[in-house]
This record gives sequence, C-alpha cells and structure tokens, in this order.
Amino acid sequence: MNGGGREAGAVLDLRGGARGRVEDAWRRWEDGLPRLAAWLEPWTEACGDALLRRRLASRGLPPAMPRLVSVGNLIAGGTGKTPVVLDLARGLAGAGRRVAVLTRGHGGRAAGPLRVTPDDPDCGDEARLLAAALPATAVIQSRERREGLEFLRRSEPDCDLVLLEDAHQTAGLPRHLDVLILDRWERRAGVVVPLMARRLPWGPGREGAAGAARARLWLVETPAGPQEPLRGPPGVTVLGFRRREAWADASAPAAGAPYAVVSAIARPERFEAACARLCGAPPTLAVRCADHAAYGPRRVARLLAEGERRGAACWLTTAKDRVKLSGAWPPGAPPLFTVGLELAWQGPETVAPAVLRLLEE
Repeated sequence: MNGGGREAGAVLDLRGGARGRVEDAWRRWEDGLPRLAAWLEPWTEACGDALLRRRLASRGLPPAMPRLVSVGNLIAGGTGKTPVVLDLARGLAGAGRRVAVLTRGHGGRAAGPLRVTPDDPDCGDEARLLAAALPATAVIQSRERREGLEFLRRSEPDCDLVLLEDAHQTAGLPRHLDVLILDRWERRAGVVVPLMARRLPWGPGREGAAGAARARLWLVETPAGPQEPLRGPPGVTVLGFRRREAWADASAPAAGAPYAVVSAIARPERFEAACARLCGAPPTLAVRCADHAAYGPRRVARLLAEGERRGAACWLTTAKDRVKLSGAWPPGAPPLFTVGLELAWQGPETVAPAVLRLLEE
C-alpha cells in the first residue's frame, strides 16, 4: 500500500484526565525534575523500594508443579509483553508442554478468577486477545493471582507450565523463572546492562535497574542490521528480537487509500509509526485513547465522524483494540483492519527453548 508521500494528518487525543497530564509531565521531566520533585525523589524511591521488598518477601517457595514462569518488565506499559507471551505459549505448546496463562486482566471489570473468552466484555483487552489467539490454551483472569493459580490447578489439572503475564513485581506468588523485557539497555564492555527511567511517580519506572537481577532471561529489542552476539552478566541469558508489523486480517486496505488509526495503548506513537511503515504513508487521522480504554457507541460514533471529515477510507487498529471494537463497529462503517506485531528472534535460540533450558538448570 503506497500512500504517495502524504503529509502527516491530524491527531485526536482522547486520553485526557489525570493520566494524560501525568504522562505529559513524565516526558517533560526526562531532562530534569522541578526543584521540589528533585528533593522528594530520593524519598519516594526509598519508600517504593521498601514496599517492593515487602511484596517480594510474600512470594514463598514455588510448587513442584506446575512450573511458574513470569513475563514482565521494569517500565509501566508498552514494552511488548503480550506478543512475547503469545510467542512463548505457542512455542512451549509446540514442544509438548501443557501451558496456561494467568493474568490480572488490566482494564477488565471482572475480578475473577474465571476462564477468559474472547467475547467477554468484562475481561481485560489483553486477556481477551490472548484467549482469541490461543484457543487451545486456558487463559485465566484473576486480580488476586494466588486465587487464580488455585482456580487454574482445579480446572486444568493437567497443566504443567503457567505463564504469569506482567508479574515481575507481583506479590504473593512464587515462580521458577523470571523472563524480563528490557525496555532500555546499553552495552558496556560487550555486556548488556539495564537502564532505567525515572521511578514512579516521577516517571514510568516500576523499580530500579537492580530489579533485573531477579530474572535469568532478558529480552531486548535490537535495531535493524547486523548485530554482535548479546551477552549478559554471569547467570543471565540475553535474547534479541525485532518487531515486524503485519496485516492480521485475511485482506489488506486498497493501495493508496487514505486511512485513520485508533488505539488505546500506552505508546500510540510507536503503533502509528508502524502503520506508516506498513502503508507507505502516515495516517490522515490518529485517534489516541487511554490505555485499556473501552469503546462505547458515543466514542465510536465520534471517531467515525472525525474519520469521515478527514477523508479516511478505512481504519487501522491494534490486535488488542480489535477485540473491543469488533462488537462496537457499526454495519456500513468504513472497514476496520488489524495491524499485528510478529517477533523475529535474533541468533540461534528463541524464547521457548531458552525457557525450557533454564527451567532444567
């Protein structure tokens, strides 16, 4: 699809509220905090560290079975956990393991524990996406993960490996292995070293870079082009990957058609850039909703009206937004296409074999 070099279109930012103001402040504070915040930062970090130590101390010892594998990160939102969990679940199932996924179901109304179905509006968008993409795998949503694990063990007694989605800092639930996606990193003397954003509430960092030491498998997104082998500190395996955008539907938009984009994710700019690469031109309209936001009839009507005003012949969205929009997209509206992300692993080992190897060590 070639857009003939169209100029970038309009942005309709519907995030608003306190969350939007906080994210704007984080961007401004990247280069330096205001004086009062700079004075408070060490105290908030000390309080955050103390709270985290209490949470981690509540985990206890992991059970013999099923094996518990966490997939998480050090940054709040937008690091690609869902594509990693999908890739890992498929690879482990292909290796003969009986896999399940346990998630809190961010954005969902249901406290659980319950088994997620793709069409359940009370479940979180990522949970519904996982259930749709992994029809043979049990996806359990539970705000209290320990209760969710007990529910899973009763309902899926043959399960021998559970993926704990977004659980690197989770309290009360042990694990046999932590897999960590490093959003920010660099090489020092040839060794991958985690970097950190400012800590909450002054930035999106959930904990300091030292939290990476709890994981034995680090995943890092590498730039295009030849890369030297990735090496971690002693006891840590590092795997590199690249994200590739691809049409998730059986069809694609007509070549050159003006299009609009809608997403409710942590970093919409990254998704919009992926759409531009895939389509050969930027969208005529980009609608940004708050992470995990719902799509009611009024919101859908508004974005469709804005798209019509901008001449959009079709709409593009993410896979997790598609599970929410499918039931809200009215008949006769411009077609809605899904842009998915595929992971291409760099080097001879991929994530599922690495996890199985580390579990046996």
